[in-house]
This record gives sequence, structure tokens and C-alpha cells, in this order.
Amino acid sequence: MRCPEVLKNLTVFTYDAAEFLKVVAKKGTESDITLYHRKDGDNVYTFISASRFPEKVSSLTDAIYPADIAIVNADQINRDFGEVVVAMDLMGLSRGYFLVSSPDKIDVVKKMTANTSMRNFGFFSGNPMELLPELEKEKHVPRFQNTMILIDHFFKVKSVGTVALGFVLGGQVERHQKLLCSYADKEVQVRSIQVQDEDQESAQSGVRVGVALKNIDADELERGMFLSDLPFQYLSSFNGKLEISPFSKIIADEVQEIFVSDEMRYQRGIIDRSSIQLEKPVLRIKDNLVVSTPNRSPRIFGKIRIA
Repeated sequence: MRCPEVLKNLTVFTYDAAEFLKVVAKKGTESDITLYHRKDGDNVYTFISASRFPEKVSSLTDAIYPADIAIVNADQINRDFGEVVVAMDLMGLSRGYFLVSSPDKIDVVKKMTANTSMRNFGFFSGNPMELLPELEKEKHVPRFQNTMILIDHFFKVKSVGTVALGFVLGGQVERHQKLLCSYADKEVQVRSIQVQDEDQESAQSGVRVGVALKNIDADELERGMFLSDLPFQYLSSFNGKLEISPFSKIIADEVQEIFVSDEMRYQRGIIDRSSIQLEKPVLRIKDNLVVSTPNRSPRIFGKIRIA
């Protein structure tokens, strides 16, 4: 049995990269986001594809949020590609590669992304397997110092109980550890941990895990819940500054309805100048919230800086 501490884990957002994924990875969990896995010696990769995008904008933002880097097909520069670029920029995804089949696309994409978080993305046009050595150079950077596990799927298993799948985004999780579950606001206990279908005693930041949980039912879980060893803070009514993406033609004063669209949440709210009221609370784990609207293009249009 290999201990997860010696494995190098990387999570990769992919867009329009079906042929790439077909060659390099094996399909795993599938819903409105689809996860693919690859293990090369000490290197473990989790690729996430937004299966229901462009139909569901939340499929896109849910696929981007846990990612360390991105692999994006840039052969079709259209409205959907533009929306992906806006989302990655607002969500701060700054490492990755654009897949191009011809050199004439490179200058167009460079110009489009020059002032975005993607300005240092590489370009790749070879065999998918030839990109793997470049991925080996990339590293997961923990987002939190304490234990933080982001839940994306969950279910009940006979004789095991509630199982949650997700990403360790900070610290590490240990078997028998007691954690708080956000939104449900319950203390749960980790009965067991699986990494790459093998039982483990612990898993560090960067690892995709399956954790069997005690003291919570599967029907109490939702995507976007976190498991943490520290108490949570929530936002429901607060002040903030709305910043519009330069790719959007929306005028800030015109915006009344918003949807918080990161952290694997999609939560409706109302904004009146600098006052924001959400229908349900969201976690305060960073200083800004990415927002969207279903009625404009691009739907993902800005972020709110929390006062």
C-alpha cells in the first residue's frame, strides 16, 4: 500500500478536451461535472470537465473551482470559449495550457488573454501524452492551512454508510478525525479514507478522497459543503463592492439580481448599490465572491469584494 504523502496530486480543469482526456485518463464520477483519473508512478491527476456547460453555467464554475491548473481547447473561439475565459479570469486560474491545432490561433488567444490571469498560459499542439511531462512540473498549492475538504459528490453505501467524495484543499484529513460540516453545521467523524481505491490512514492537501462519515446522512449533504477542523463563518447580509469584468457590457448600477457562483455554490441574491442580501448564507473563506446572471452574456460577469 502506498502512503498518499509520497504521491504528487494535481487537479486539472479541462474544457472541450474530450480527445485529450480519452488518451490520457480514465472516466470516473459523472454528473454535471465529470471526473477523470490518471496515475503515473508517484503522479496522480484528477481532470474535471464541465459536462453540462454551456447549458448550466454552474457546471463550468463548479469544474473550475477545485482546479490547480487548466487545459483548454482554443480551436473554437466562440461565445462559449469566451465565457470560459471570463470564468477562469474571475476565479483566478493562472496556470495551464491552451490546446491549438494550428499556430494561427496563438496570436488571437494571446491578445484575448493578455490582461487576464491566463496571460502566462502555454500553448500545446502535440500528442496528448507529450503534455504529461509538463504537467509533472506543476504543483498543488494548498488554499488553507487548516483541514478543508470540499465535497462534490456523495451517496450511501450498504454496510459503510455515508460516503463523500471531494478534494482536500488544505491541511490533511486523518482517519477517526472529527470535523465540522458546513451548512449542516454538524460534527462528523471520518470512519475511513480511500485514495485511488485504497484505504489510507490520512490524506494531504491536493488529494481527491473518498471519506466515510459518521453522524450524517447522505441526504443531508450538498455539493459545495466543506469539512473542516475549524468553525465556519457565513455571509448573508453584507456590504461589498461589485467589480465588473472588462469582458462584460453590464453596468454595475443596472445589476439587481446576482448569483454567487464559486466555491461550488450557486446562490441567488439581491444587490442594492453596496448592500448585498443572499437568500441563503454562503461561507466566508475568501475576500471576494464570483457572481453571474442567467440573463446576460457572458453570464459570469464580475466579483464582489467583501467590505
